[in-house]
Amino acid sequence: MHLVMICAISPIMDWEAIKIFREVMDRGTVRAAAKQLNVHHSTVSRRIEQLESSLDVRLFERRPEGYFPTLAGEELARVANQFSEELNTVERHIAGRDNELAGSLKVTMAEPFAIQLFGDRLHEFASAYPDLDLEIITSFDLLDVARREADIAIRMDNNPPDALVGKRLFPYHTSIYAHPDYLAAQDFENHPEQARWLGWTDRESRFPDWTQDTEYARVPVWGNFSSIGLQVSLARAKMGLIMVPCISCDGLPDLVRATDREPMPSRDIWLLTHEDLRRTARVRAFIDFAEQVLRDNRAVLQGQPA
Repeated sequence: MHLVMICAISPIMDWEAIKIFREVMDRGTVRAAAKQLNVHHSTVSRRIEQLESSLDVRLFERRPEGYFPTLAGEELARVANQFSEELNTVERHIAGRDNELAGSLKVTMAEPFAIQLFGDRLHEFASAYPDLDLEIITSFDLLDVARREADIAIRMDNNPPDALVGKRLFPYHTSIYAHPDYLAAQDFENHPEQARWLGWTDRESRFPDWTQDTEYARVPVWGNFSSIGLQVSLARAKMGLIMVPCISCDGLPDLVRATDREPMPSRDIWLLTHEDLRRTARVRAFIDFAEQVLRDNRAVLQGQPA
């Protein structure tokens, strides 16, 4: 059978084997090819043997001084070189499309970030990149990006998933907040059991660890409200104490800090994406923009005067 036909129909061949074959053709010896490919010489020999077996033809004559191509090897080399040129053309075309600042872009971030930080700044990005169709997903779920449901994640996490790559900026800070009327109505010294923290996670104790380093260690936790926005709304309704990022409450007229302590650093802020997306122009453009927005708001995120 003509070798070109074998190359076209063989389901066993793969491009990695062809690359190794071409390297042996260029270098003349298995050891030289292995050194160039940064693999063990036995790997090169094995892949050549597998390729010959899949094609049922000898590609090289083995001599003490090196590997010399047979007629079949020379024909495969011509086909491989042609395929390589076509592959490079396709890769350049794809790279060109990726480098266009157009198309869709999905970004996931926590709701406070979307509202307090990015809401007033997105017009800058839209003006700079009018051909990008931007979607903001307000979510705490790290799986959004891991499952390719989003292109970029702005996350508050000290241990982001290994599947993602990105940049760590700085930690946001948290503090304790409540309505002034709620604080005035409580006797935290003599009857702390009559007050309550508004909870935000499942727990086995009414006095979880996150309350024990505060001046309200004897106040029990009530409820489970995972949404920061909901916690803030409940605190504004005079229902209890909350511990939330400073950006969520600082500046609200009906909430005050319920502590004299400085805001505490919490989790790090990360800009995350996939390894296979990190170099695309639209992803780079938004990550650069997001980093600028976050750095401009560092004082606010850390509970300090702007």
